[in-house]
Amino acid sequence: MSIMLGTTIYSMTNEWLAGQFTLPQLIDEVGRRKLGPGLEMIGFQNLRGFPNKVDKRDLKDFLDAVERNELTLTSLAGNADIALNPAKWMDTDQSVEYMRPQIEMAGELGFPVMRIQIGLTPEVLTKLEPIAAKAKVKLGMEVHAPEGPNTPKVLATREVYEKIDSEYLGFVPDFSSCMRAIPPGMMDKLGQAGLSEAGKQLIIQHWESDGHPFQRYMAFAEQARAQGEPELPISQAKLIFTMFGRQQPEDWADILDRTVHIHAKFYEVNEECTDSPSIDYHRILPVFAKAGRTISMSSEWEGHAFWDADEVCAFEMVRRHHRMCEHILNK
Repeated sequence: MSIMLGTTIYSMTNEWLAGQFTLPQLIDEVGRRKLGPGLEMIGFQNLRGFPNKVDKRDLKDFLDAVERNELTLTSLAGNADIALNPAKWMDTDQSVEYMRPQIEMAGELGFPVMRIQIGLTPEVLTKLEPIAAKAKVKLGMEVHAPEGPNTPKVLATREVYEKIDSEYLGFVPDFSSCMRAIPPGMMDKLGQAGLSEAGKQLIIQHWESDGHPFQRYMAFAEQARAQGEPELPISQAKLIFTMFGRQQPEDWADILDRTVHIHAKFYEVNEECTDSPSIDYHRILPVFAKAGRTISMSSEWEGHAFWDADEVCAFEMVRRHHRMCEHILNK
């Protein structure tokens, strides 16, 4: 198998925000439920004081939990935050210095990959490469909806990567880019917020249409208001057009050689653990299985965008996702 399964702690966002677990306890639960071997986390979400002021005891507790559960660190998700100050976005040097300690922390902890985000310019990437090489951390730019392997921003990054030609610059494909349907749970939530069946069909119509995501959302919102739909679900529907992309799964092959980690985004898995209604894993996984090398993949449940902790157990969702992936990869 050329894909190593694992999980990202981001999947357990509901449980984390509800204070149900400390970080070591959460990792112990991942280990107890055998949701590894890979483990990913988000620096700013899970480590207080990240990246410069993390308590050494917290770092030791984290690493001890990883070791006792025999997990393998796969990716530390960093943040670019170029618009941290909306009035003045970061320039090249500011971005480099903002990313530097995150990369160094990833290296200190033993993560082989750090997730970076679209928005880092060619100049920034050029200056980050030697920092990443020194830390022995591969930088993986996340390709997330509404982007895809061949959208303009990603093509520009691919061009920069070719010029720099370093093993420390790559991509982290996120399956939100290539969805085949809107998650049923999202549609249920919109219905609970007052959206009619006609309104749901209107969303599907515009989501499946061509054009820029924001333009498609605005066209939906205008028609929905005209037919009397409530404002709350109209507003909530915006994330459908930004978080659920419609790129073709086979296009991931175009960046396979530079894939350093995978975000296996999902929302639901069927009862038999053989398929997902909104993302076609039967088309996606074979693309990465052809890599000819082992690639780590985090099960990334993002149903917390519309479900609460008392509605769905994230650990159980990840377990089901693992079973589904094993079913497909072992066929």
